[in-house]
Amino acid sequence: MSNGSGTGAIAAAPYAVTAGEVVAACRVALADEAAETWADATLLGFVAEAVREYSQHLPRRGEITIVTVAGQRRYALPAEATAVVGVEYPTGMEPPAVLPRGRYKARTFAHRRAYDVVGTHDLTRPPVLLLSFEPAAGETLAVRYLCPHTMPAAADDYLTVPAEHHHVLLQYVLFAAARRQQAAEQAAPTNSSSLLMAQLASNARRLELAYLNALNRILFQRLGEGEMVAWVVTRYE
Repeated sequence: MSNGSGTGAIAAAPYAVTAGEVVAACRVALADEAAETWADATLLGFVAEAVREYSQHLPRRGEITIVTVAGQRRYALPAEATAVVGVEYPTGMEPPAVLPRGRYKARTFAHRRAYDVVGTHDLTRPPVLLLSFEPAAGETLAVRYLCPHTMPAAADDYLTVPAEHHHVLLQYVLFAAARRQQAAEQAAPTNSSSLLMAQLASNARRLELAYLNALNRILFQRLGEGEMVAWVVTRYE
């Protein structure tokens, strides 16, 4: 899955690559262009697994605008939201008016304008945004949250994983394929199985490490991307 630059990434805009294109690239890496070993549905399933695993480390950012109801402090968040990273209230301010997060069980929660997120233990209901104050009617809250990337269900589904990270998905698919071959041999051993099993186990482990190394390189790179921006206000403003 190379763009000729040595980065191992597809030269495409984010969200412009389908799952089918990634499956095709995986076939090339698996030397199975004729589809003699792996069915499309199997490889598509591996890609979906890769997206799920990727989301555990590098989730997607989402945003929702909520129109407040007079006196209402609780607002349901999207079911896909796994964490809230910021709440802007009211919207349209410059600099942005960002609410601090507090602990809703703390005695001081109601002493200032803040928010908290109340999760559900059974994960069957969406999380709830809880305000420490009663807003007026018709105001807007901008909630920014983290959520999993969309898992592809069909070959023509577009991936939300950035294209420059698709080589990580490919590495995972190679590992998943090797792990499947190892499991198949364990379930139905062939002749000289002890030697073959050792080779399959070694190959699966090698590809697992290749996947983890590719993922860790991105995570380490992200560590240096944080930036703190301070708003400087002079006495003339």
